[in-house]
Amino acid sequence: MSRRAAAVALALLAPPVLAGCAGGSVVAPPAGPPATELRIGLLDYRFQLSAATLAPGSVTVVATNAGGTAHDAVFAQAGHTLGGSRVLAPGESQTFSITVAAGSPVHVECTLPGHDAAGMHATLSVARP
Repeated sequence: MSRRAAAVALALLAPPVLAGCAGGSVVAPPAGPPATELRIGLLDYRFQLSAATLAPGSVTVVATNAGGTAHDAVFAQAGHTLGGSRVLAPGESQTFSITVAAGSPVHVECTLPGHDAAGMHATLSVARP
């Protein structure tokens, strides 16, 4: 096998590249306008977000545990907890709302022991009005 063919085969077999948001592990969210609905996949030790920027005001969050172990997603802004999901078993989902202030980033993390330390956290930006 040529070097080029080997490199292509290796690239196809490699796990997807993850983009970090403030040190967390997230599957890179798509570009788009500020979201008023955020879908968040709870994978094993990373999040998959439907948006990178939230609109200020009320945001509906749909959290789905797509991983193999229990996870939660708790949101905070400026040191204050905004809300979060209950601990979700694999396959479970929950919809809830949070109220986001303009301009200050929102942090999301899994609060189960060791999950945040393993990289299960991310920071989302918030648009200015």
